Amino acid sequence: MHLNQIKSFLSVSKMLNFTNAARQNGVPQSTISRHINDLEQQLGVKLFYRTKRDVQLTAEGRTFIPYAQEILEAARKGSYAVKQLHDGAEGRLSIATVTTSDTFLKECLKTFGLAYPNIVVDITYVSGGDVLIDENDDPYDFHFLYTDMLPDSDEFDMLEIHTDQLNFILPADFSKKNNTDIQSLRKQKFILLSEEENPILYMQIMNFCRTHRFSPSIINQFNDIRSVILSVSAGLGISILPKMLPDDPEYCGLEVIPIDDNYSLDCAVAWKKSLLNPAASLFLDIIENAI
Repeated sequence: MHLNQIKSFLSVSKMLNFTNAARQNGVPQSTISRHINDLEQQLGVKLFYRTKRDVQLTAEGRTFIPYAQEILEAARKGSYAVKQLHDGAEGRLSIATVTTSDTFLKECLKTFGLAYPNIVVDITYVSGGDVLIDENDDPYDFHFLYTDMLPDSDEFDMLEIHTDQLNFILPADFSKKNNTDIQSLRKQKFILLSEEENPILYMQIMNFCRTHRFSPSIINQFNDIRSVILSVSAGLGISILPKMLPDDPEYCGLEVIPIDDNYSLDCAVAWKKSLLNPAASLFLDIIENAI
């Protein structure tokens, strides 16, 4: 299995057309066909149904797409990291984070960047619904996650870093035209982050609604927080979110009303106890000083 095969597979899976995939990659169609055939032989499955008129992904092909994307992304990052080290970088730090850790992480990165300007920092935003930490194959030096997402493992150390209170997020000037007590807000249309994207936040919202004896009228759910904020900004509904950054421009013009302290998200940072990367040891010192 090589990268050209992966590139060809992803091109065909996107376009469902061998000719267009060949044009996109600047190679003959026969090359694309050979790459797909060789890949199918190596995997021992058919990735596409092919007729003279039609190309469709098989169930195995659909399953393979995210893994193929990960292979290309890992190759891209690896190539970039090698180039940076060759060009004079003194190390690399790899971080996985959820958006609600932005405030704390930003301050740590500011300090780290000033102290170690030649160490490259790689940041990957991850879904709150993913199981992220693999004890045997962990690509990240640090995980900034919800406490409930962290593994119960002796392989990792962990520090709690902050608690994010949940807030009603309302359109601009909402309070000038509407009451903002819970009895009034419960009647509004809700736009939420999906349960798939952030099950912990979703559970907290549902617990809040049950405690106040109402079922929210959810008109839409999104897998990214900016789509939720955009919809609320447009007056399509209201939402419940953690406040990521007090000065986040995405919140400009919106009204933010805190929910009581019983509803919040606890965030933590986790890392492998071995901590073999020297750059990670330097960053850990900064984290510990910031807490």
